Amino acid sequence: MKNLYKKYLAQVNTADLMRRTRELCDIEMAQTTPAQHRAAEYILNELKKAAIPNAEIIKLPADGKTVFMDKISPLAWDISVGKLTLCDENNTVAADYTVQPFNVIKGSVSTRPGGEKLPIITEQQFLAGENPENALVMLEPLTWPRKNVLKHILDRGGRGIITDFLQGRYQTPDCCQWVNAGTDSGSWHVNMRDRDFIGFSVTPRMGDLIRQKANAQIFSAIVESDGRRYADTQDVITALIPGRQKKEIWLLAHTSEPFLDDDSSGINACIEIAKMIMSEGVPEYSLRLVFAMELYGFAAFRASFDHDVIGGCNLDTLPAASHTAGHMHPPIGAVPFHGVGILKKAVEELKDLTACPIVFDSAECFDDMFMSEPTAGIPTAWMLGRRKNGFWHNSCQTEDGFIDPENFTSTVAFAAVWTHEVLNYTGALPEQPVYNIEPVSSPWRDYAAEQIYARKEAGLPHDLAKIPLDEQIELPDGVLYGPMAAILAYMDGKRNLAEIIRIVETERNCSITEAMVKKYVDAVNYLADWGYLEAVKRTALTRQMAVDALAELGVTPGDVLLVHGSVSKCGYIDGGAETVIKALGDAVGETGTVLLPTFTCPYIILGDHVNHSYKFRPFDPADPMQVCVGTLPRTLLKKFPEAVRSAHISHSWAGFGAKAEYCVSAHGAFDPPAAANSPMGKAMELGGKVLFFGTGLAPTTFLHFVETAVNANFLQPAVCAYKKPDGSVGRAILQQHLPGHRNFYRFDAENCKFYQRAVAAGLHISETVFGMGKLHMIDLKELYAVAVKLCQEDTDVLLCDDPQCLFCSKFSHK
Repeated sequence: MKNLYKKYLAQVNTADLMRRTRELCDIEMAQTTPAQHRAAEYILNELKKAAIPNAEIIKLPADGKTVFMDKISPLAWDISVGKLTLCDENNTVAADYTVQPFNVIKGSVSTRPGGEKLPIITEQQFLAGENPENALVMLEPLTWPRKNVLKHILDRGGRGIITDFLQGRYQTPDCCQWVNAGTDSGSWHVNMRDRDFIGFSVTPRMGDLIRQKANAQIFSAIVESDGRRYADTQDVITALIPGRQKKEIWLLAHTSEPFLDDDSSGINACIEIAKMIMSEGVPEYSLRLVFAMELYGFAAFRASFDHDVIGGCNLDTLPAASHTAGHMHPPIGAVPFHGVGILKKAVEELKDLTACPIVFDSAECFDDMFMSEPTAGIPTAWMLGRRKNGFWHNSCQTEDGFIDPENFTSTVAFAAVWTHEVLNYTGALPEQPVYNIEPVSSPWRDYAAEQIYARKEAGLPHDLAKIPLDEQIELPDGVLYGPMAAILAYMDGKRNLAEIIRIVETERNCSITEAMVKKYVDAVNYLADWGYLEAVKRTALTRQMAVDALAELGVTPGDVLLVHGSVSKCGYIDGGAETVIKALGDAVGETGTVLLPTFTCPYIILGDHVNHSYKFRPFDPADPMQVCVGTLPRTLLKKFPEAVRSAHISHSWAGFGAKAEYCVSAHGAFDPPAAANSPMGKAMELGGKVLFFGTGLAPTTFLHFVETAVNANFLQPAVCAYKKPDGSVGRAILQQHLPGHRNFYRFDAENCKFYQRAVAAGLHISETVFGMGKLHMIDLKELYAVAVKLCQEDTDVLLCDDPQCLFCSKFSHK
């Protein structure tokens, strides 16, 4: 390998390589779909000039709706004007697409012709309750301009965002971030599910200026944009060097990102490698070059064309920049590939010759390695450059001097050696490794050992295209960036989930915690319910099993129940939250009543603190997704039209059954949340019980009812926002609200000071097992009597004793 490396190193035309990388980056900086088409034509022309055979452009949809391997194709986008001019004494131009294309966030839509004057508020003002309607929100420096903020701003009527988030902001304060995945659907690119927005990316210096001005006064800017989204095509550029066998090895590099190293350098490295491979004669295997939009284009190409591929290598973000190190990642082992052993050998033999340090790193399934799993079947290595300075999507990556010619040349030669060895390998292709792994026992691992799944859909789940946005969850590791991808990859309908987790731990040399095992179990069951996986064997709790457990707990027909629930802690329930709600109705019968908390987060001020949570929404009874206390109450509001709900703007309850209307009707919108006329008070009056369905005792909202009854000194006012019938937003002050901490706010609440004293005083807590969880129940009158007595004996009984707790120590009488 050393002689081959030296030979290829001498063949690389570094000057031409650098020139082509510069030219391609300049074309792609515009970000637009027309620019992407021009870039494709440029790449095709370079392939033809290099006499690389079978070069062509393949057109695939960019319509925002076609799905390839659970990646929704992006909408095409174009813009020529994108300008943000501050309404200050200097008419400061904060952003201008014609000067720096990164100033406009990809997917931004148009203003009215001639521009619009829009207010600017800061993220802190937004989080403090200021109305963002028709405004741009200037984000904080460390806030990523992603779904978690954009969605909430658009939900409340904002026009969009300004961001100065920058990887490497302190080294490069006059650069700006290229923003991708700035969508409210969470997709990497705008598609048909995404709402209109306007977005600007500015330098840190400019961001500081905008925040300073917006904090000092009512502030606005003139916004001009002609951005438009439309249906078009995306380009895949491919070429094929035939080998003695039709089986193909792929070299991949992506288009549509406008950086020298991410990935203009990768595309030109592939072309250079292909030229050197052709100079060696006909290889054993065929070599295909594939240049496409990262993730989305590769998925579209793989899904649309049937090729016999045995492996590949991703040349995205090569170790070509200054101050970089090469991390050679093999693919996960779910599909065997002889290129893995060759990569490890190349690192061992050439690490003393390469211009930058290189190491053989852990098996991964990142971005363009995603095709390594069996449904795509292309085990893909990645020659990744990790930079010490941490730059990522920073405009400095477009500047001359960012690429180090010596590193670039050396990396191309190393990649050419690997490609040559892989293409000319004539030994037996490897089989999937056999793992002899000792099982590990724990509650959730033992549960996972009873579950077997098989892949049902091609491709790793990414955009969750089959699932409505309001039903989507965040999957562990973003699927691609941790064990989740490998866990899915090894699902063959034979191995159980616990065995797969052990394989992944061994392959990745990591230890997966019990909490993460549960998250993987939950995610796998979620994907199975939505058709991404087939549950070959699954332990399922049923409606009748829930009814039986409730009866064992002591629930009887006619009961009035206040229910706190955490469905997932019990394990997989067939039908999920709907099944639990139906089982609760079965258990109490036609004469009984079930009440669930449907609390929301409408706080502007709660106690002594301004609310800075992105959960904040002015209370809107028509929006069940505002409910912040779990899937059970949200499901009740969405799926059970017979449910009735109290009017309270922060602590409403909803329920069904014989006495539900009676329990919820008296609670006014602006009453103290836990007053005597609340559903909790009515439930106690009717001899009700509080049921904890898998939650443990921590969410005992009824204890706040006790606090209100004894007029605890730590209850404080809250300022809340609510939506009026005409759509405007009102504000109200609510007395005796419930800020701060309590000693029962802990996962093992049964061991807290209050419950230990309560049980000693005679409080009876019923308990039974249901699947992986437990159900608990307490009589409300009994709980009330014991709690009032304990509060009278010790006014601090509901506060914790931690001197570091700022809330409890402030109100403690000790």
